[in-house]
Amino acid sequence: MACLALLAAELTVAGAPAVEARRFEFDQRRTEVRFAYKMAYATQRGRFTKVSGTLDYDEAAPGKSKVSASISAASLTTGEDFIDNELRGADFFNVERSPVIAFKSVGVRTGSPTAAELLGEITVNGITKPVTLQVSIEQHDDPALKHDAGARRFIAKTRIQRSAFNMTNYQSMVDDDVDIEIDAIARPR
Repeated sequence: MACLALLAAELTVAGAPAVEARRFEFDQRRTEVRFAYKMAYATQRGRFTKVSGTLDYDEAAPGKSKVSASISAASLTTGEDFIDNELRGADFFNVERSPVIAFKSVGVRTGSPTAAELLGEITVNGITKPVTLQVSIEQHDDPALKHDAGARRFIAKTRIQRSAFNMTNYQSMVDDDVDIEIDAIARPR
């Protein structure tokens, strides 16, 4: 579910000089996709820990940015083995049949130097649907980490309906809406 999207963006950087499109790669150790849903009266949370992807980004034309990402469905974790096994099973993510959650951007609507909408398609459980991610972005040049020079940090948020991806079990107990947040570090390649 979440996933999707991974990873939305890099879409605009304030005060950046015009340059050709650059390729960025998602730092797999510092990128995760989190999700939240309501079950009964409580909010349940989980995350995917294995996310990879690329971003082609031209600071002079951020609206032409392209993102491609994939998430290992089996990397899902909630901290509860029973729930993890249910969500990985055939009634939800079906990780044996559909081991990868994929996202591919199809467009960008820039809003400000630090925010944009990333339009894309997400494939979950073998089903592809359109999705729009609300993205915020900032520089991520940590002087203590030489390999972070030129990196960007972005947060992307969206909401999907699990039923759109053939995940309909427990409808009487679990909401259809699933909130997704992608917290990513993308480094120049």
